Amino acid sequence: MNADMIARIRLAVFALAGLVSASYSIMAIATNTPSPMSPWLPGVCGVAAGIVVWLSARLAGRRNACIAHDELYKLEWAKAVRRSYWFAISLYPIFAILMALDVVTPITAFAAMGTAAGSAPLLIFCMINVRG
Repeated sequence: MNADMIARIRLAVFALAGLVSASYSIMAIATNTPSPMSPWLPGVCGVAAGIVVWLSARLAGRRNACIAHDELYKLEWAKAVRRSYWFAISLYPIFAILMALDVVTPITAFAAMGTAAGSAPLLIFCMINVRG
């Protein structure tokens, strides 16, 4: 396994975990239910993604892991975290309006905002990484 394979695995598991969490958020809003699927699923997917990335780096060796987690990765991750912060902040007024209009209940808004904020850095990182 080489550094490129680690980067591809990381991209795939970040995308999968991000899509699961984003799907949970969208389904919670659409059904106005705080648990449209198992509430453990987004967290389990996130932990599994972390384990898969760690295992792939461990199996590839220290040199390849360092190459895969270079300055560009750190720069892209920092950019994704900065953008996802503002995305999460923007959710507050959006959900305040949705709750004021009785579109969603407060507990559904809590579930949807949490999973949306959790999926944001993962999906934004994937977009930044694919765009180059």
